[in-house]
Amino acid sequence: MITDYVTEIDNWEDWQKQYRYGVILIIPPDPPREQVNAFRTQYDPRAQSYCEAHISLTVPLPGPVTEAHWNELESIASAVSPFTIRYGPLIHYPPHPGVCLAIEPRETLEELLIRLEAAPAFAGAPSRFFPFSPHLTLAELITVKKTQELMEELKDIAPTGSFLCNGLSYTVPDGDFHFTERRRLEFSGRR
Repeated sequence: MITDYVTEIDNWEDWQKQYRYGVILIIPPDPPREQVNAFRTQYDPRAQSYCEAHISLTVPLPGPVTEAHWNELESIASAVSPFTIRYGPLIHYPPHPGVCLAIEPRETLEELLIRLEAAPAFAGAPSRFFPFSPHLTLAELITVKKTQELMEELKDIAPTGSFLCNGLSYTVPDGDFHFTERRRLEFSGRR
């Protein structure tokens, strides 16, 4: 195993248990990370306590990541050249409550996640509940009414911009279900 994993998860909610072995995310650099974290702290402190600003990429890993798994994931990542991610405008996904920032380029991210999820580390992983839709969440654990209010309140102040994505973060939750980066997959554009 490349990291330690929580062994006692009886106190976790059922939906949390599938994340025991972590997930691969994009964690933006500062300043976008700081900006989004500020919105998350104000409008959805519970979700912020789980994980800082991120773009969800893969489904949860189904088991511990071994060195052999990691080597394969590094090989996949090393074939990717750094690319620019654009974030914003503010969006939501009716009928699901929550507000987030749209993320582009969707096609590049979809190709990347398909390659990653085809790796042996993801063998036996649960199916994706919803179609992949890249986003940076500002508030997700809220009501439909609160979603409508926030869409109006944040329409002119939600952050927009871009950043260079040069790698991915393998994040794993601790016993309190707080995710931290355990290892990083760097892009280099080598084949």
